[in-house]
Amino acid sequence: MFAKNNLFLVICITLMISCANEKNMQIGDIIDAAINNPSRSAENIEKDRFRKPADILKFSEVLPGMNILDMVSNGGYYAEMLASIVGNKGNVLAHTFTRNKSNPDFSYDDYVNESEHMNNVSMMYADFDEISLNENTLDRVFIVQNYHDLYFDRPGYGVDDVQPVLAMIRKGLKPGGLMIIIDHDAEKGAPSTTGTTLHRISDEIVMNDMKAAGFEFVDNIHVLKNDWEDDLSKSVFDESVRGNTSRFVHKYRSPD
Repeated sequence: MFAKNNLFLVICITLMISCANEKNMQIGDIIDAAINNPSRSAENIEKDRFRKPADILKFSEVLPGMNILDMVSNGGYYAEMLASIVGNKGNVLAHTFTRNKSNPDFSYDDYVNESEHMNNVSMMYADFDEISLNENTLDRVFIVQNYHDLYFDRPGYGVDDVQPVLAMIRKGLKPGGLMIIIDHDAEKGAPSTTGTTLHRISDEIVMNDMKAAGFEFVDNIHVLKNDWEDDLSKSVFDESVRGNTSRFVHKYRSPD
C-alpha cells in the first residue's frame, strides 16, 4: 500500500510539473511573439538590446486577459508589447503627462487609433497627482525608467509627497496585483534630488517608499545591471552613458 501511494504521489507530481512547464512554454511563446511582432515600431525594436524585454516580461508574470497600467508610457515601448500579450480580452492603459498630449514624441493617439494590434490600448493624460483609477481593476502596473520623475523638481513633473500617488496605484491594483519598477541606478545612499539632477534614483528610496505605501517586496532581477560601465555620478543623458545605464528591476505586490 505504501509503495502504491508513493507511486501515485510521484505520478501526480510529474503531471503537475508537466502542466506547469507547458503553461510556462505557452506564456514564453506569447511573449516572444509580442516582441517579434512585425507591427512594432522600428524605434522601439531598436531599444530591445538594451532593455531585454523577454526577461522583464517573464519576470512581470503578465498573462493574456490582464488589465495593465503603463505609467509614463511616453513612446509606448512596453505598452505596444503588453497589448499583444493581454490580447482582446485584456486592456492596456497608457499614461503620460498632460503636457505631452501635443508632443508627438510622447503622444501616440494616432498610432493607437490606426494600429490594429493596439486596439486594446487607451491613453491617459494626467500629471502624477491627477491620476485617478477605479478600485481593484488592474492586474499589473509598470513604471519604467520614470519613478525618479516623482522626485523631479520641475513644474508639472514631480510631487511634494509620493505617498498619495502610490496610494492611488494600490487602490487601482487588484489584491495580489503586481507593480514593476525599473529605473536608473543612483549611487548607494544618494539623496532623492538625483531624480532632478541626474534622472536617477536609489533603489533604497524606492523600497522605502513602497514599504510605507503598504506594498510587499517580491523579488528583483539584475539583467539590466551595468554598474561596471555606468558612471553613476553622471546624468543618464550624458553621451558617455546614455542608453547603457545600470538599472534596477523590482517587483512589488499589493497585499491580498
